[in-house]
Amino acid sequence: MTQRVFVSILTVVVFLAGYGARVWIEPRQSVPPAPTALAQEYAHPAKSGGGKKSEQQLDRAKLVAEIQKLRPQIEAYTAQVEEINAEFDREFVLLLNHEQREKFAANKKKWADRDAKRLADRAPLSDEDILRAKERPLTWIYWQVTVTPMLELLTKDYKLDAAQQTNARALLALRRNKFIALVDSTPHPNIRLSRLAPLIERVAAPAK
Repeated sequence: MTQRVFVSILTVVVFLAGYGARVWIEPRQSVPPAPTALAQEYAHPAKSGGGKKSEQQLDRAKLVAEIQKLRPQIEAYTAQVEEINAEFDREFVLLLNHEQREKFAANKKKWADRDAKRLADRAPLSDEDILRAKERPLTWIYWQVTVTPMLELLTKDYKLDAAQQTNARALLALRRNKFIALVDSTPHPNIRLSRLAPLIERVAAPAK
């Protein structure tokens, strides 16, 4: 993936993810839409009128075959992402006091339980679920490469003092640089399908 393509993707992601962040933090404020050209480039094909299915209906067999073909690369990318985040967590927890560490551990457990529940679910995914899962890694890039919004969330959640904020900012910047290098060297399909790969059995059969 070239730097130009990555910047284009990130531009769209920042606008889309920024909207979600604003709704969460400041629900009454709106953000401007993504640039028209970029939004159209990554937009889903519009469904035809009259209740008819889109001509570009989701081809599950083709999607499953693509995931299977790319699985080694997808798993390698996912493992590298996990290591980058694990390294950040190890360094970040050293900045925290006892009370903050307990909250951090509780949050990690909550997130792990949520992910385990998602992976344990065997219900077939709907087309909408699949499209959302393909979009989520791109939205997630926003939180990996932007420092200030993530620092604001960490500060609010753990009540970081000034010194902790300074050190946390440095860790976030380091994580961003590592993640950008990874994304810039990773083919786009490997990123888009990274959320779906663990759910491949649920992709194969359409939801009833």
